[in-house]
Amino acid sequence: MFKYTEQTSITDLVFFIAVLAAFIVFFYFIARFFIKKVVIKQKIFKALLERRALEIHQKNVILEKNNLIQTRLISIISHDIISPLRFIYLASNNLLKEGDRTPPEMREEIMAEISHTAKELELLSTNITNWIKYQNENRRLIKEQFDLHQMAGQIFSIFQGLARQKNIVFRNEVNTGVVLYQYMEPIKIVLYNLILNALNFTEEGSITISGGNTKKGILLKVKDEGEGMTEEQIENVMGELYIVSSANVDNRKGNGLGYLIIKDMLKLVNAKFVIKSKKGQGTQVTIFLPA
Repeated sequence: MFKYTEQTSITDLVFFIAVLAAFIVFFYFIARFFIKKVVIKQKIFKALLERRALEIHQKNVILEKNNLIQTRLISIISHDIISPLRFIYLASNNLLKEGDRTPPEMREEIMAEISHTAKELELLSTNITNWIKYQNENRRLIKEQFDLHQMAGQIFSIFQGLARQKNIVFRNEVNTGVVLYQYMEPIKIVLYNLILNALNFTEEGSITISGGNTKKGILLKVKDEGEGMTEEQIENVMGELYIVSSANVDNRKGNGLGYLIIKDMLKLVNAKFVIKSKKGQGTQVTIFLPA
């Protein structure tokens, strides 16, 4: 028959304490395991929230930029396209009605202005089309080899008529034989806009494209002898959301798309540019194209 002793009581107590300690340790590790899982889930959830917040922020920035651009495009269409079209209609309609009663000198002046306005509309429409076309992120670009000297000559030929009207001389000083393997059309659009800007703000003198190879890539410079820009205007142009033309300060022609398009196109080809200009002393834009 089992006899209960003090020794037995101590043994039972030790056993009980050991079992209790084991349970405590077991539940500690179980609790620690689940707490660790909760912490990991919280970290994952936090990371997902941060990523989502970043995505929303980026989308908001893009949306804000697009809204600003859309507002500017509406302004361009309502003023820089509709107004010239209205002028062409009224001027040509007046010539039809007046007929021979209009003095020959005035008739020639009106026809020249109609021709000039139509050309400006063509250039603006081309610019808008080029810019909208490259807003499609799914658009595929193919690199190709092309001669920069020949490209500069082709772009100058587009504007020869306007240059003659303003007695502006084009100078193609790009080194001959400079061949670049890059996305050709974006670079062509950049030069197109730089020349168009220079023409808009130059009344006489010359516009020069120069450039050549360097150790790390190709430098291109477009220089004019026009009105030039203030430091504030340069900062506005270089700003990320710039869409309002600095030309408005001087009541000169300009719709604000030029440098916006230039910046977008240069991003596509991973190029950088700087502007050096002083009021009344012309402007020089330098572009670095990586090899």
